[in-house]
Amino acid sequence: MNTKISRRKILQMASVPALIPWAKAQALAPTTSKVYPGIDGKLVYVPDNQGNIIIDASHAGYKGGGVNIPRVPVRETIWPANGDNWEHLQSAIDRISSLPLGPDGFRGTLLLKAGYYHLSKPLKIQASGVVLRGEGMEDSGTILVGTRTSNPEDTRRKTLVEIGGETGAIGQENTKQSILDEYVPVGSRSFRVSSARQFRPGDKVIVRRKSNDDWINAVGMNIDTPQGRWDNFNIDWDREIVDVQADSITFDAPITCAIEARWGGGEIMKYDDTGRIENVGVENLRGVAEFDPTVRSTEYGNMDRPNFVAEEYYADEDQYRNFIIFGNAKNCWVRNATAMHFVYSMVGTQGGSKWITIQDCVSREPVSRVWGARRFTFGLRGQLALVQRCHSDEGRHSFVTGQPSGNGNVFLDCLATRPYSSSEPHERWSTGNLYDNVQAPLTARFWKGIIIGWAGANTVFWNCEGDFLIQKPPTAQNYAFGHIGVNAVVFNTRLQDLTLENGYMESLGVHVTPRSLYLAQLRERLGESAVRQIASYSQLD
Repeated sequence: MNTKISRRKILQMASVPALIPWAKAQALAPTTSKVYPGIDGKLVYVPDNQGNIIIDASHAGYKGGGVNIPRVPVRETIWPANGDNWEHLQSAIDRISSLPLGPDGFRGTLLLKAGYYHLSKPLKIQASGVVLRGEGMEDSGTILVGTRTSNPEDTRRKTLVEIGGETGAIGQENTKQSILDEYVPVGSRSFRVSSARQFRPGDKVIVRRKSNDDWINAVGMNIDTPQGRWDNFNIDWDREIVDVQADSITFDAPITCAIEARWGGGEIMKYDDTGRIENVGVENLRGVAEFDPTVRSTEYGNMDRPNFVAEEYYADEDQYRNFIIFGNAKNCWVRNATAMHFVYSMVGTQGGSKWITIQDCVSREPVSRVWGARRFTFGLRGQLALVQRCHSDEGRHSFVTGQPSGNGNVFLDCLATRPYSSSEPHERWSTGNLYDNVQAPLTARFWKGIIIGWAGANTVFWNCEGDFLIQKPPTAQNYAFGHIGVNAVVFNTRLQDLTLENGYMESLGVHVTPRSLYLAQLRERLGESAVRQIASYSQLD
């Protein structure tokens, strides 16, 4: 019997530990010192010397997490027509949008039968309770084709399916109250205010963390860059009050960045979001951006690695930029969808969005220059979104959060193949985002010489795989637990400073227990039934 194993086979085995039977034994996996199952099975959170803890991320996703995406009844069915289908399809969406809302919050589903729907203009869903459903995300399913026109401005920088209302959460200034605590730690769900008399459980509120010049100086972003410099900005958390006691207010989901009096303090106010829509879904279909295959390039931006061989690729950018974008919307979803040839993203969320689930989606063959501001495949600039079991091929920042508004989001069991850059928090101080069992190059870092600066803070990498770079921002932290990979990923030395202090790391090279932090937190908060509502069998511990 030949017992020899080739060197190639050994390297393959070493690179995919999840395929080795003994590596799956969760009973043998270590725990972390920051959050771990206690004797009673409940998670124990160990604060640092300022009281900051690992954030409970389980509030991300449709309806605040743990709620199965509903199967909404069909109210109208259409078939593809010859030529441009934009008016044909938009009119059908408008008819569903005009139906009365049912007691379940839905108007109904528009079923698109299999075939090609060529679209000369973006589709818009601007009413609550509307679901767009196809008959499959594969080649033989329902395919929305964003067509090119003779005028590139008709499609350039456009989104094929736009979802959102007129406004998001509008703060009521006359209800504003200042936060009294000198320091409100990361992960907190309560604080004291100057007066709590006007607040009641169930109130929807904006919890605001302010900043001042001293804080900008403390994080080292009082510098001029070619794109400008950091000005003072707010982080606004969209929350609901669950309890009021004397001058103390408790809300549903934790804050993702500390509120400090010396850096500007904070405030709370009620808000109105009657202009925001909800209960909108897109499912079981494919989006394709029509492009010019004669436009090609061998340029690769942000790729100053030695011995990099540039291959020719499709580089047209006069087609649709995004497939689906959620604007002023909450409690929405995309599931079982495919995207091909878009310049920027498959699914994105903007600052007015909350509680979005994106699951079982695939992005393939994006078409654009491989350069900055392109191929942000799943790009989250809203809050409390869940992206799970999604796959990005040939993206740059495949799983990415951006801006201070991009906070409290979760990427769970996602995969990036053939990426041109890292998945990461991006675009200055995106906070409290969780990468849970993500296979991709990952970074939580400082970008030197440009306005991005500290891209993210209080980020958590949990049981992820792939080379990574994690650095500690001033006044905050980034974490990696159970990460398999090398902490030295380099895509562009001109924009990276590898001399900065590392973030907090534990159990490098060996996964930790629980397998999924998000699912463990969801199980503890809402019970096993909530986990089984949203997780596949392979995701269960």
